[in-house]
Amino acid sequence: MPALSVVMPVYNGGRYLDLAIESILAQSAGDFEFIIMEDGSTDNSRSIVEGYASRDPRIRLVADGTNRGITARLNQGIALASASLIARMDADDISLPHRFAAQLKALRENPALVLIGSRVTVIDPDGDELTEMGALSHEEIDSALMNRTGQPVYHPSVIFRKDAALRVGGYDESYLAAQDHDFFLKLLEQGRVENLAEPLLKYREHFSKLGVTRIAEQERAITGAILAAHRRRGTTPASSETTGVKRRPVSRAETHRKWGWWALQSGRLKSARKHALRAMRRDPLNRESARLVWCALRGR
Repeated sequence: MPALSVVMPVYNGGRYLDLAIESILAQSAGDFEFIIMEDGSTDNSRSIVEGYASRDPRIRLVADGTNRGITARLNQGIALASASLIARMDADDISLPHRFAAQLKALRENPALVLIGSRVTVIDPDGDELTEMGALSHEEIDSALMNRTGQPVYHPSVIFRKDAALRVGGYDESYLAAQDHDFFLKLLEQGRVENLAEPLLKYREHFSKLGVTRIAEQERAITGAILAAHRRRGTTPASSETTGVKRRPVSRAETHRKWGWWALQSGRLKSARKHALRAMRRDPLNRESARLVWCALRGR
């Protein structure tokens, strides 16, 4: 039995899939099974996974030709996992080589932990670094999830205990989006949930992410997850938690501006200048684009 089961659903992930798979196979803690669930992709994802599976026996490809969605595939991964610990991974991200070793050490040293993640380095579609994100303590994570203040835990960065996941019924398949928000809130009620301070995952932002393409659906799901948590805990939600959609669809120029400001504020000037110029090209009359270009070129 392996020490760890790694679960990664894939749907049309061919663009970044090689990097994701190779980052898992290169882990310094190599005693794991790698369950990759190919969710009926229409690109070359399946053939990419088959190629790696033919060379590395740790890879277990699950491919039935159907598109069941990420939530159902995550539950399938939990059911198939041989190990008592389950690591998540996504097909567009990159795990650093010592990620598993650091997280397994934390889980061994603290039996109260039911989930351990890490801060992440956010990268853009080209792989250039933008900023670092993620909360640290159980209390900070719970507060951020309940109050919708940022993204305190990044799903592909976590390892969780299988028995805790089963106690909460796995992922709620009524959530087609934000299933991780609901899952994390339930695990917070089972034991300690924390992030390691060192970024152990490169989390990729790009224009095909659900948080970009299906914002309204995601926000409705987050509202539902928060209200469900209040019901379980016997607490009363604030009015701000029940108002539904908090964000609106944004243009590519706005997204480049956001990435540019992130990079500038974290001192990554090359990335800041790149996204400032891209925002300016897409929206040349926008004053915020011009201000970002000016600040990025000045270096502050």
